[in-house]
Amino acid sequence: MGRRVHAGAAVAVVVGLLTSGCFGPFNLTRRVYHWNDTVSQGKWEKEIVFLLLTWVPIYGLATLADGLVFNSFEFWTGNNPVDPPTARREAVQTTRIVRGTDEAVLSSDGRTLAVEQFQRGRPAGSLRVIREGDRTMGYGPDGAVRFSASTAADGSITVADAQGQPVATYSARDVRAFERSQIQ
Repeated sequence: MGRRVHAGAAVAVVVGLLTSGCFGPFNLTRRVYHWNDTVSQGKWEKEIVFLLLTWVPIYGLATLADGLVFNSFEFWTGNNPVDPPTARREAVQTTRIVRGTDEAVLSSDGRTLAVEQFQRGRPAGSLRVIREGDRTMGYGPDGAVRFSASTAADGSITVADAQGQPVATYSARDVRAFERSQIQ
């Protein structure tokens, strides 16, 4: 009986030491969430997949693995074996911007720009900007249009809201000045 008590106490001490730093970025859970967000552009398809992943319980297992293993590993070693989520495509360029506990991940394959925002390691919003013919469209996480921008023959750009109503116009001269400022 004494050995069992000692073994139980040893296991409790080891678990306590290993899980003492379990608050962290939850990269595996974020990757599951990111994958769920990319299964479709439609909000209903995403919701159905979300409910299935909750019922199975993939989200629960990912959170448990993050909390008990990956975040603790990062706490003790400084390295998380699970990379944070990013859009994965051929020749994707990714930039990560961090300010305090807020983070933005920008990924581009030349045609699509994906912006993912995180607050304290949790998804806080996303936007996809896609070139479609002569227009550029901005889509929210639900797949709904948030804005559009089109270039006129004279080089000016008009930005419209989700309903297609113009909200800003930039002359060709303004556009060239902006382009020159970005080259430097």
